[in-house]
Amino acid sequence: MKTEQKKKKRTYKGIKSILNHHIKNNIKSLWTYENDNFTHIYENYSGDSRIYTTHQMIRHIDKLILEENNND
Repeated sequence: MKTEQKKKKRTYKGIKSILNHHIKNNIKSLWTYENDNFTHIYENYSGDSRIYTTHQMIRHIDKLILEENNND
């Protein structure tokens, strides 16, 4: 008999903690999100991925969590 494993829901606690630290300490930072990877942009960026501010990235993560919950 095959047992189905329920996919563990992601909480994104680590990245949200970093983003909230940046907000709390007024650190201006830019981020990208592509292929399930978060990247903090340190220097000149020449990629094609969308760039998010810290606040925008928090909202994007909340959207990802909501979509994951709706897919259950």
